[in-house]
Amino acid sequence: MKLVLDCDPGLDDAVAILVAAHHADLIGITTVAGNVGIRRTTRNALVVAQLAGLDLPVHRGAAKPLAGSAVDGSRIHGETGLGNALLPDLNRSEASDDAVGYICDTARSVDDLHLLAVGPLTNVALAIERDPDLRRHLGGLTIMGGSAGAGNITSVAEFNILADPEAAAIVFERAAPVTMVGLDVTNKVVVGAGETTRMRAAGTPAATLAADVTDFLRGRFRQYVGQSVVPLHDATAVIAATHPHLFERSRHPIAVEVRGEITRGMTVADLRPPALIEAIGPAGVPASDIVWDTEVDAVRELILEAVEAY
Repeated sequence: MKLVLDCDPGLDDAVAILVAAHHADLIGITTVAGNVGIRRTTRNALVVAQLAGLDLPVHRGAAKPLAGSAVDGSRIHGETGLGNALLPDLNRSEASDDAVGYICDTARSVDDLHLLAVGPLTNVALAIERDPDLRRHLGGLTIMGGSAGAGNITSVAEFNILADPEAAAIVFERAAPVTMVGLDVTNKVVVGAGETTRMRAAGTPAATLAADVTDFLRGRFRQYVGQSVVPLHDATAVIAATHPHLFERSRHPIAVEVRGEITRGMTVADLRPPALIEAIGPAGVPASDIVWDTEVDAVRELILEAVEAY
């Protein structure tokens, strides 16, 4: 699978880059502001690629959401976005500051390209606006974001969607079907001290970084959530794209709430039986795939295998 990863590194994004590089033909990375600002997310993507020895371009993307104020994730991810990890001096630079153009051009030039977005959907929405036929040129579009149940930033909104609800609405309305790998499944794939010990034992710079950021995330979860295991949301979304047979999904209309005072950023999934929807009236929004469950042990092993490879 040829893959472009759109991301906002970010602790779990760092692990996701390694997983994408190992389990797919990762041909490029695009960055977006989200967990931290755009310059730091771009630098972090370059750092991970450098430590892993990945020969691929990193294109800088959107610095702010389509509307409203930025939602900052540094309380979880740390000021740099990579916790307290010691980062090397960079010996490489970004390929361009036009991530949107790169996405559009690559979708048209690479057959069956899969676009995987694990940050706010600003770049993807801007790419759809620049090329309304973008989805037709993609082999697949998977996002890490959303939830058909509870959120993790508000009671109903997940971080990536809340960070740019207007962009998410464009993606779900104009690029369906989307595969939504949201909190419904990603919260199930957790790692703890044993997994980070295994990462660290690999002894490579990239695996050490993965262990460092995962341990930092575990510390934040102990502080805020009271648990010592953490979900690797973005890495799970990568495996959902590369190993779809390990996941259970179903198709439902999905809308994104952009106006609600309490519900802004909510991914509203219509879970009524299709016959009932048809009888009462159309849902009014396109259907996408919601990923519900997975073979947790198998997914966790694939993530660790990828980290150990670098």
